[in-house]
Amino acid sequence: MIAKQGLQLIIIAAGLSVALICSLAAASALAEEPILDAVALRVSDVKHEPAGKYGQFTYTREFHDLAGLGAKLRHGRVCYSSGGCISAPLEYVIEPGGVLMQEGQFLMPMSISQAFDFTYTGENGDGDEITVKARILVVGDQLELQELE
Repeated sequence: MIAKQGLQLIIIAAGLSVALICSLAAASALAEEPILDAVALRVSDVKHEPAGKYGQFTYTREFHDLAGLGAKLRHGRVCYSSGGCISAPLEYVIEPGGVLMQEGQFLMPMSISQAFDFTYTGENGDGDEITVKARILVVGDQLELQELE
């Protein structure tokens, strides 16, 4: 009887060990996955004004830290559906859990409908590489932000 109880305790202990190892492995796998959407780009205060053939837009660009780690964006690029891209080094710092607001941003479309694709690269507060992508679609006097993966 005592041997049988000892065997049951060994089986229970082995089962708990396997469960613990499995849960630790799952937690480790989750920790190794890159943080998606570590920083989100949003726009606010959009204004359309008559200028040139298709008008111009002013707006506030906002970088929101969603992961709570903060981030430094070191390079930016915007590509136009009408053709061409412009890229430049930059130094945007988003504090952990914070928002970097850039007021007075400017877009001047070259056609009645145009897309502006923005890509920013840098690293989060842990030093992991991150990329922030978004598209601003302009149709007439309307501006819409679309997130890209």
